Amino acid sequence: DRGHRLLTASEFLQMAGRAGRRGMDTNGYVVTVQTPFEGAKEAAYLATAGADPLVSQFTPTYGMVLNLLQTHSLPQAKELVERSFAQYLATLYLKPQQQAITELTAELTRIDFQLAPVDVAVMEGYQKLKEHLKVERRILKDLQHQAEASVSKAVSQLLQQVQPGVILYLKGKNVPVSSPVPAVLVSKQKGSGQFPYLVCLSAANRWYVATTADVMGLDGFPEVADDQVSNGSTEDYSTGSTQGDSSHIINLRCLDIGTLQPLEGLEIKPGQVKSGNEDTEALANQVPTIAQLWVAPEVREQEGVVADLEGQMETHALRQWGNPSQLIKRHKKRLFLQEQINQRQAKFREYQAQHWHEFLNLIEILKASGSLEDLTPTVLGQAAASLRGENELWLALAMLSGELDDLDPHQLAAACSALVTETPRPDSWTNYQPSEEVLEALANLRRIRRQVFQLQRRYHVALPVWSEDRLIGLVEQWSLGKSWRELCGNSSLDEGDVVRILRRTLDILSQIPHVLPLSESLKANAIRAAQLLDRFPVNERVK
Repeated sequence: DRGHRLLTASEFLQMAGRAGRRGMDTNGYVVTVQTPFEGAKEAAYLATAGADPLVSQFTPTYGMVLNLLQTHSLPQAKELVERSFAQYLATLYLKPQQQAITELTAELTRIDFQLAPVDVAVMEGYQKLKEHLKVERRILKDLQHQAEASVSKAVSQLLQQVQPGVILYLKGKNVPVSSPVPAVLVSKQKGSGQFPYLVCLSAANRWYVATTADVMGLDGFPEVADDQVSNGSTEDYSTGSTQGDSSHIINLRCLDIGTLQPLEGLEIKPGQVKSGNEDTEALANQVPTIAQLWVAPEVREQEGVVADLEGQMETHALRQWGNPSQLIKRHKKRLFLQEQINQRQAKFREYQAQHWHEFLNLIEILKASGSLEDLTPTVLGQAAASLRGENELWLALAMLSGELDDLDPHQLAAACSALVTETPRPDSWTNYQPSEEVLEALANLRRIRRQVFQLQRRYHVALPVWSEDRLIGLVEQWSLGKSWRELCGNSSLDEGDVVRILRRTLDILSQIPHVLPLSESLKANAIRAAQLLDRFPVNERVK
């Protein structure tokens, strides 16, 4: 139920038809009345739109299953179900899906042909090696960060003690370069915080003003065991004396800067850069051009592991068939296509056999309810096979339960109406209440109704199991002889809705006498109840 919606073109055409006048008139006239929500635009659209495609409402029912199994074998029943119009429409619907499967299969075949010479095991080995290399590179990066943090801490302590002439390696926020720049420390100037500004001269004869945070290392630091940094021993690197473990002495390389002072005009501000002059060129030539940063032993070892794996990838057997990256990309696409084809084929098979699966589910429910033994209908099954309705199993169970046998004809009509009337709108009402006997009989059927619901839910069947008692008082009063005007005046339903309820009730009552397993009293009451209901406008007979 999608709520309120515009009529479809086919519905409009059907409602505009002139019943009984087909072929008799050359022209026909239809009057459409606008509402606050639809007007001439919508009416013109419906009048000029083409008919909608045919839609089959076919769905297997309990009655269909039981009747087919009485005269056909299971394979024959399957053939009949698959020849239904609904199955034909389903096949048409599946043609685009089948075309998509064909196209995907063709693409998969092309990729299979391209990768035919490639050993899948070798490709998988390369992928594992690549993943291993990725992990080892991540470990290397973590070790480098740890080592840099340890060195940075030690360097920051050393910078408070070192004297001018020491060679520093500069790279950071105030020295934005791709690789560290070796530079000789010329002087320390008072900074804005507790750490001084460092005025340095590089091998390119350029002056730099940096902070301690821009120093990545010192030339000659550290050439000792790794535990010096981690143990936190501090040394006077300018004098060679140590505080802590005196066995570890680092000899920092120092240049003789004489009485050199920072270039005149150089602003002592971090990030300042200025070219030197002839006076500083001689000292600049003594500064190394390449920074030789210390590498922690664990980092060096991990670099060896990474280099070894990179070498294995460069000489891997997969390269004999082409670029490994392209081959792996094609292989992944092949796996993706295979998955897509499998999923589409599964959906195709499921939808193709949709109605047959519903048929089999109904068989399982009929077996569980005692309507079938193997594939032979029982007494309950024969009763359900003789009935026509939206849920023949529920109708048969209710009528064979004995709860309806002792009801009077007008009460039986009301009870049967509850079994075949769909759920009314929430705002529907009537002033007529059903008798207590009817309500008691329907209450006694609740256990059976609940069991039917449970079986249908277990096997994914959604056939309605009606038991609506809100409006059945109308049926009982009509059976007792109420006039049509009085009946409609005591209900919110339109006359057409009342007629529909009464006719559906009359239809089920007229079937009861032909259901052999039912009791004779129930059949007799059904005949009498049908006679009580069968008067104008329900029977449409014109006097």
